[in-house]
Amino acid sequence: MTSSIAHNAISAARFVISISGVSGDTTNIAFSELSGIKMEVEEAEYVSATKSGVSLAKLYGKTKPCEVTLKRGLDQDSTLWAWHEAVQAKDPTARKSCSLMLQDSAGNTKATYRLENAWPSKLDVNALKAGSSETVSMTVVLKCDHIQFSAGGRA
Repeated sequence: MTSSIAHNAISAARFVISISGVSGDTTNIAFSELSGIKMEVEEAEYVSATKSGVSLAKLYGKTKPCEVTLKRGLDQDSTLWAWHEAVQAKDPTARKSCSLMLQDSAGNTKATYRLENAWPSKLDVNALKAGSSETVSMTVVLKCDHIQFSAGGRA
C-alpha cells in the first residue's frame, strides 16, 4: 500500500448520530461501535430470444432498504427508546433524517453519512447475569431509504 492511500484512510474513535425531533430539539447520541453500513441492489436476470439463440443479461434489480448497525453502552438517555416506540405505534412522523458522524479522538468529524427517512427497526440489550461486572450495552439497527456520504463535515 502506498503512503498516500494510508494517509487518506478514515479512522474513527466514536460514532455520533445527530437527530432532530424525537424528544424535542436536536439530540446527539454517541456510539462506541459501528458494526456495518449496508446498501444493496439485488441482481435481476433478463432473458431474451435472439436469432442466434437465448441471451442472458444481468440488470439492476430491487433496491433493499439501507441498514446501519450501531452499539453503545446503555445509559439514562431514552431518545432511542422513544423513537422506537413511535415506530411501533406506526407514527408516520417517526421517520427522521439524521447524520451519522465518524469522529476522531479530538471530536473532529472525519466523515458523515446522511440517513434519509431513518427509523430504528431493532433495539437489542445484551444478556446479563446478576452479579456480573459486564457493562450493559445496546445495539440499534437503523433502516433508511438512502444514505449519502461526504468526507469531513456534514452531508
